[in-house]
Amino acid sequence: MNIGLTTPAWLFVALLLPPLAWWLMPRADEGLIAARAVAPTSQRFRASLLESVPLALRMASIALLLVALAGPRLLRTFEEPVVEGVGIAIAMDLSTSMWAEDMAARQSRLDVAKATVLTFIDNRSDDIGLVSFAGEALTRLPLTHDGYVVREAVEALQVGLLIDGTDIAGAIAAGAGLLKDSPHASKVLILVTDGAHNKAGVIPALAARAAAAVGVRVFPVAIGREEGRDSESMQTVLTQAARITGGRYFKATDVASLEAIYAEIDRLVRPSEQIVQRVESIPLGWIFLLAALGMMTLATLLRGSRWGVLP
Repeated sequence: MNIGLTTPAWLFVALLLPPLAWWLMPRADEGLIAARAVAPTSQRFRASLLESVPLALRMASIALLLVALAGPRLLRTFEEPVVEGVGIAIAMDLSTSMWAEDMAARQSRLDVAKATVLTFIDNRSDDIGLVSFAGEALTRLPLTHDGYVVREAVEALQVGLLIDGTDIAGAIAAGAGLLKDSPHASKVLILVTDGAHNKAGVIPALAARAAAAVGVRVFPVAIGREEGRDSESMQTVLTQAARITGGRYFKATDVASLEAIYAEIDRLVRPSEQIVQRVESIPLGWIFLLAALGMMTLATLLRGSRWGVLP
């Protein structure tokens, strides 16, 4: 707890008060010339004191007024923990291969992917956006804190909404575009796909470098049981994107492994907590102003009383 001043320059004016008091001090050779008997020393001291008290009160009131103008404040500092959420973009593959039912009985890869991401969303309180992609990438939902809206957008995803193909670079670019202007210190793109990049144009590595430039970490999640050259190519591309952006590559072949992956991402992507100092300012000038008015009133009353002296 400290005392601060808003405009301390007013206190320098107080340096003029001593010479002003000396100049206004009553002099023995000033005023009316009157004949009076010589008073005892004690009476002369009391008379001099009565002459000086009103002046001292006026000087004190001016000093208090200057202190009030200086803006004294009581400063109290508090430390408060502030939890900052994470900006999360989810890019979901809607290519025709997502119809495959190799991860769960009578459930497509897309059904499994949607169910696990919905569970992940329910356990988070972050701003979440949604990107869908196949042969092209499309922003489905900008960042929002409304979990109901996010859930509805995820449940509405269907294969066939976009031209077929797998545009990994476009998905990374669209997800980074959602996150680049967000106020969050931590920005994460979770990219779920089951195929290798097969779109001409920008390569995924270049899109990943652009994402890293705006602070976005990419967590690619490859799903499905397919093996072969396409699977190896997909792993190479996704691993490279994760390494460039500081994220991590995952591979899921069934529901249990996909749930474990989202649990691991939930552990890795935690809200950050910072200690923020908050200063509470309580103005005290009104106290000094009231005291100045009180002293000025007292000086005036004393001057007008039977103990007063001629001005």
